Amino acid sequence: MKIKEIKARKILNSAGNWTIECKLLTDKGEFVAAVPQGISRGKEEKESVSPEKAIFQIEKEISPLLRKNSPQTQEELDRLLNNPSWGSNATLAVSAAFFKSQPLPSPSQLPQMMMLVFEGKKHGNPALKIQEFMVIVSNIEEGKNAYEKVKKRLEKEGLATTVGSEGGFSPFGINNEEEVIKILEEETELPLALDVAADTSPPSPSTLLDIVRRYRVVSIEDPLPETKKEEWKVFFQEAKKIKEEIMIVADDLTVTNPEKIATGGEQGLFNAVIIKPNQQGTISQATEAIAVAKRYGLKTIVSHRGEETNDSWIVDLAIKENVDFVKFGAPCRGERIAKYNRLLSFSEV
Repeated sequence: MKIKEIKARKILNSAGNWTIECKLLTDKGEFVAAVPQGISRGKEEKESVSPEKAIFQIEKEISPLLRKNSPQTQEELDRLLNNPSWGSNATLAVSAAFFKSQPLPSPSQLPQMMMLVFEGKKHGNPALKIQEFMVIVSNIEEGKNAYEKVKKRLEKEGLATTVGSEGGFSPFGINNEEEVIKILEEETELPLALDVAADTSPPSPSTLLDIVRRYRVVSIEDPLPETKKEEWKVFFQEAKKIKEEIMIVADDLTVTNPEKIATGGEQGLFNAVIIKPNQQGTISQATEAIAVAKRYGLKTIVSHRGEETNDSWIVDLAIKENVDFVKFGAPCRGERIAKYNRLLSFSEV
């Protein structure tokens, strides 16, 4: 495949902020990809740049380089994009557009979904000390039904059904984490997953362990700040004593970095990792992170970001890499629905 030109432009994301869209012009056609941005970000994520600077980097620096070298595989292209002076949003936009040009194998199986129902902290009600309250489902209809049941419960109790940044309910009349969990347990029979986002005002480790003990919680993401590695190890060991099947999930601690995932796997800090391609800036870095995680027996969870676009290439990545779980938010808001509808298309194959 010959790359003829690469164009970029500003578009709005789901928070009304500017992001970028990249158009890859080749002898096989045009391939377009847009990139998200995180609201809650790990300290060691690769830095993005302003949309204007990203567009300059793509059109004036990256495009000439790729036209000259004519990469034929994702790995070849992403090696050329490995330049620390380029923003992660610039490199990922190009990388994702190229990814769309590549054939996608038929899925052997579809990942389970951690489907969002309630949101707190920076994503919703700031009085809640847990950022995401999710149900784990095997199909979209099961998750949609759970979401609708909770909505009817809130309406019956006279609570608002307004939603947060990723479509989860965020009523300000509920300010206690356990109250949210109880509603999910009473309205569904599904296993639950939490994202604590512990770098800001988390519940104490003892409170989280008590939640694991008392409720159907089978996954906790970022239960501790990324700086407290020794406490991660202790928490993981204590949680496993309570519930053998519990998943302790690293996001800010590992930021889709293969070396950090390997180190955490060796040290026994967690048994599952979040994969967010924009944390490092190319598709190849994300696929390498997934491969390393699998090598250490860790569960893999491909995730959207807080500020999303209607693009759904992240679904294709999850399918291609045969990951265990995906996080695409609630079955609400167009930018989240776009991912679920793309996932539905694979269930029809």
